[in-house]
Amino acid sequence: MSQVREPGFDRVVALVLRVGAFGCFFIMLAGLLVGVLVPGHLPQEIERAGVLLMLATPVVRVLVAGILFLREKDWKYGAISLGVLTILLLSAAFGIGEH
Repeated sequence: MSQVREPGFDRVVALVLRVGAFGCFFIMLAGLLVGVLVPGHLPQEIERAGVLLMLATPVVRVLVAGILFLREKDWKYGAISLGVLTILLLSAAFGIGEH
């Protein structure tokens, strides 16, 4: 493992977070605008898609970081990232922490 990480690593992770944040914002904004113009359940479904994207963004970020660590042959941090991803997916699947 090198002590200096490639600048592309940070750019890719930042891009994932930026796309998720802006995508969520614009989807939620579209749901709000559709809600003003169109009655019915369509605005709620659009806004739900925005919330799901907001929830999925950190999961995708951990997945991308894990893949990038493994590509750099940084096995320790790649394994940690995939472990965190497993915990995130299991908690979503089983509702761990739900009261």
